[in-house]
Amino acid sequence: MTTVERSDTPRLTVVGAGEQPVGAQGLRALVADGSAVIAVGGLVAGTFLTEAGKSLMTGEKPGRLGFVVAVVVGLIVMAVGFWLRHRARMGLRVGIIVNAVDVHRGRARAEQRNQQAERCSQGSAAVTLKAEIELSGDPVRDRELVDLLAEETLRATTIAERLAPDAAHVNVIPTMPLHVAFWLGARLGYTHAQHVAVHELRQDTGSPAFFAATSLRAVDVKAAPLTVERLEAVDGGDMTKVALALDLQNRGDQFRDAVVKACGERGIGWLLLLRNENRLLKQNMKTFNGVISQTCNAWDTAPLPAEARTGHHAIFLSGPVAIAVALGARLAAPTPGQWTAYTFNPVANVYEPFPAPPNG
Repeated sequence: MTTVERSDTPRLTVVGAGEQPVGAQGLRALVADGSAVIAVGGLVAGTFLTEAGKSLMTGEKPGRLGFVVAVVVGLIVMAVGFWLRHRARMGLRVGIIVNAVDVHRGRARAEQRNQQAERCSQGSAAVTLKAEIELSGDPVRDRELVDLLAEETLRATTIAERLAPDAAHVNVIPTMPLHVAFWLGARLGYTHAQHVAVHELRQDTGSPAFFAATSLRAVDVKAAPLTVERLEAVDGGDMTKVALALDLQNRGDQFRDAVVKACGERGIGWLLLLRNENRLLKQNMKTFNGVISQTCNAWDTAPLPAEARTGHHAIFLSGPVAIAVALGARLAAPTPGQWTAYTFNPVANVYEPFPAPPNG
């Protein structure tokens, strides 16, 4: 039996090595990563330790103190070298671009984001890998594709460890619709051995185009940049269904009214709304981690009945893709089948789900 590989399945590719070197290349790199400094320190310490030993064996005191001082200096130089090596390895990064193209939302825009992500990663990472899919428009097939994309992303982190074993950071740069990003995060999870930094596109003209916005690891911070609204019962809704909504762009009543309408159409009985008082979030990791921690804490402490906790959950997303990925990892990874993510399609003026909710 012959297996034919579908052309639309994600494939992991190596975009190329960036400006950051993978290993020691040239005298400057040897000094920068501490190798040359360690070698010099070891040579000095070893040489004068031998001389000090000879002095002790022969009983010659003249010069012995100088030998001991030289040994100490050599050991200090070695310590500096090991510190330089540690610093160099902590700065070594591998980039992984994860791209899901929705042609109905604009292929040109998706390609622009993809190119920006490649340039950003190659400018900061030793090696850049990329996994990419094109959404088909078929809900069942698209769910399969995103699951495969998550598998390729996890495989990329394993390959990254082999390509650059000294790398302390993995940079994930997602370019995709928000609801797809949430599902991707649910499949990636938040238990990773390495530090996986999820990057977000800058909202200004700063350089580089993307910045480290949050981490896939569970991070609990005290920052609380959002306002948590009171849990609201939706008229006529199923009390076993609950929605979490994030107005991160301060759309106010326009956002809330659209979400309440969508909840009513889908029979959702509870709504927990969090909103940002400003149009944009501050573009730093502290703020983004604060949004994620505050959202998770608000969800965990919401006074929901037991049947709502075990029922179906929805999340209405807005704002940064990185937050959608991280929330998917934190909220939905343990029970992804309980969650459906929604993002607003301004062209059709409707909220679109991913994956398709139960019973359509």
